[in-house]
Amino acid sequence: MDLVARAAEALPERFDGCAICGMAAGHPAGMEVLAERPAALAVLDWLGVRRGHALVILRRHVESVAEVPWSEYVEVQRLAWEAARAMERVLSPKRTFVASLGSAKRLPISFPHHHVHVIPLYDGGEIDRPSEVLTWRNGVALYAPGEAEELGAALRAAWPQP
Repeated sequence: MDLVARAAEALPERFDGCAICGMAAGHPAGMEVLAERPAALAVLDWLGVRRGHALVILRRHVESVAEVPWSEYVEVQRLAWEAARAMERVLSPKRTFVASLGSAKRLPISFPHHHVHVIPLYDGGEIDRPSEVLTWRNGVALYAPGEAEELGAALRAAWPQP
């Protein structure tokens, strides 16, 4: 949680405390962007629960899927599908978990900004059950220097073309 607290402190004020808004605007610098569309982008989650965990985020702050017009929703879902396909090609997971989220209120590790998690699952056992996938109880997948860039390049090379 210290890592999350430090990241929150480093977030520029213009994002009003929403780390997802910050990521949509390119903060932090050096974030691995996997693909972009006019309304959304896919990035490697820097505190993902599995190696290759990606987030698909709207560029604008929207708290409820009911507020997302079809034109933006379809972009988000297309990016999630493309991320899953690229992960299958590069990482060979047993399956891929896709979850649309956005908490009801701001919490230390969750934000009300609508986003989609695309998570490769490697084990196939209890640790890959939905209740175990979106938790930090089992740790986070931190990348060694250069590893996220290498994985990002491999995923971009395998990305399905629209």
